[in-house]
Amino acid sequence: MTTAHQVVFVAPGRMEVQEHPVPSIGPDDLTMRVRRVGICATDVHLLDGHLGDPFPVVPGHEFVGEVDRIGADAALARGLRPGDRIAVEMLVPCGRCDRCRQGRYNVCEDDDRAAGGRGRQYGVNMGGDRAPGFWGGYAETLFVPGEAIVHRIPSHVDWDAAALVEPLAVASRCVRRGRVGPGDRVAIIGPGPIGLLAAAAARAAGADEVVLLGTRASRLELGLSFGADDTIDTSAETDVVAALRSTLGGRTADVVIETAGSAEAQVQAVRLTRRGGRTVLAGALGSGRPVTFRQDEDILVREVEIVASFLSAGGYEPALALLARGDFPFARLVSHRFPLERAAEALELVRHKRDGVIKALLVPQRAG
Repeated sequence: MTTAHQVVFVAPGRMEVQEHPVPSIGPDDLTMRVRRVGICATDVHLLDGHLGDPFPVVPGHEFVGEVDRIGADAALARGLRPGDRIAVEMLVPCGRCDRCRQGRYNVCEDDDRAAGGRGRQYGVNMGGDRAPGFWGGYAETLFVPGEAIVHRIPSHVDWDAAALVEPLAVASRCVRRGRVGPGDRVAIIGPGPIGLLAAAAARAAGADEVVLLGTRASRLELGLSFGADDTIDTSAETDVVAALRSTLGGRTADVVIETAGSAEAQVQAVRLTRRGGRTVLAGALGSGRPVTFRQDEDILVREVEIVASFLSAGGYEPALALLARGDFPFARLVSHRFPLERAAEALELVRHKRDGVIKALLVPQRAG
């Protein structure tokens, strides 16, 4: 019987590399040979137990790879065969609830475990003990049921760049939620991978000016290669609103996208938004900490529109198109690679932001 390895978070703060039989597939299913999986701060929060208690769980939601085995009906419906390069969306929609029928499968009602849902997010809330297993990307094999959303990866996009498709899809959704278009002045808070990719997505959407704000000089400089016209080091400014006005010729931003994942950044995002503008909140706080806005001064009398952007629904298509065009040096974001058995070391690197890490990837041993 064929087996494959996977990393399992077995309890808060505890992980193991385990070997299990590769699951059999039905006519609508396929299995993917994982070639790359990105390490996200969400994985750290998951290991720490800050995202509920889904243990045991196989982490990893930023995965790409190749079709390994595929059922006859899936091959016909998807037009795929073994060896094809694919990206599988992290969200596995039920397709039946009102939200899914609206195309908002990122808020699928069956994803809400607190309300009795089964969980629909690969690598986050689909437990490792749920049959047939292999529900996360920290593995040599991924199980892909018929309801999963699968996309082809263009052959000229290398694996490191392809591994960015999920965070780029998240960034693309942020830009769409902010209705960024030609002529818009866009400010992006947080020069992490999502923020850098949001700069690229905003530029691709036609933004007239893009300003990246944050505290890490090397990240801010890199943002200039991803569509940012200018940057602001917020640690060096006593008045960030005034600094943005100076950068934008006396104006604040039409759209502000917050990706930093802090309460302070979310308050700042609203204050950097012009009267009648739009604020997109996309950073997860991961701590249950409340955010306090000045409702009258910051929101009401300026009629600032605040929207959330959660996960990646509808973002894979524009993300893959942007990767295929190659307008930006996407592979430069990949700073570290680790084999599967060094997942613990990789997670600690990301947790503590050591060694100039931007995006760390796992490269499963079987995949090469």
